[in-house]
Amino acid sequence: MAMVAARVGVSKQTVHYALNSPDRLSPTTLRRVLKAVDELGYRPNQAARSLRTQSPRAVGFRLLPATEEKSGGVWASYLYELSVAAHRADHAVYCHPAATDEEEIQVIQEIFSTNTVDCFVITSTQDHDPRITFLRERGIPFVSFGRPWGHPMSDTWWVDVDGAAGMEQAVDHLAERGHRRIAYLGWDGPSGFGDDRESGWRRAMRSHGFSTRDLAARGPDEISTGRELAGRLLDRKTPPTGFVCVSDTIAIGALRACRERGLAAGRDVGVVGFDDSVGAHFVDPGLTSLAQPLELVARHTMRLLLDRLKDPDAKAEQVLLRPTLVVRESTVPL
Repeated sequence: MAMVAARVGVSKQTVHYALNSPDRLSPTTLRRVLKAVDELGYRPNQAARSLRTQSPRAVGFRLLPATEEKSGGVWASYLYELSVAAHRADHAVYCHPAATDEEEIQVIQEIFSTNTVDCFVITSTQDHDPRITFLRERGIPFVSFGRPWGHPMSDTWWVDVDGAAGMEQAVDHLAERGHRRIAYLGWDGPSGFGDDRESGWRRAMRSHGFSTRDLAARGPDEISTGRELAGRLLDRKTPPTGFVCVSDTIAIGALRACRERGLAAGRDVGVVGFDDSVGAHFVDPGLTSLAQPLELVARHTMRLLLDRLKDPDAKAEQVLLRPTLVVRESTVPL
């Protein structure tokens, strides 16, 4: 920092402002300092900065066991985007394993009390999530990727993707392709994500004047589930001609059920998934799916975390983003 100051002919305090509070300098001075920083290859020492500020400048993030990763790589993709956003904000992502929510709470308590991280990102939120209750009660800074189902929405910092709006896009797309009996394949048990996506299907079906009677089926998030549920519906006297699915995993199972009955997805039956996972790209036929804007989610997550750390008393902010329908051969054949 002293070398940068000497090169520009300013004080070390001015260099500090350029790197940490650029709004306190005139544009001309800021440009001169940053040019010298670039020419000298100066990089702040993160370890020294953390010691001085007593802030680890790290974000805690839970890693799920591989057997629990049912989203076709979505969480891995989000972690990458979050790491990029954190790096740009001069932070790191500290990954910690936890098989259950209870274990995650224990890890959060341990690494926060030892000043290993100064905030957390919570994912896979559920109804009345105990992690959110724990963090809120103790005033630990966090942002959730996923709405805090069962908690006051306006009192929690969160970023989410509008699953209901996504399902409306899926139904609209199939309706444009001439489908009228459009079934919904979802998850069993209570699920904020699942309920939200199903509500979008029901709303879109009503807006088109289509019946939803006996067209919803639910089960675990497995390929075999999609195959079984779709097969059961296809074997009816009046089967559906379209499926919108809560996940790509279940949609891939629905594709198998169609193939086993000699039905061509895209021509005879339309199938739409959710997440635009790796499987959606490589399954045959290619799966039409709703892509979550993970890079944008990560950028907003990091922005909210920084705002939360800067002003602990600030009013909580929420961001709801729309997914994008990626059309492939399962609804529009080549």
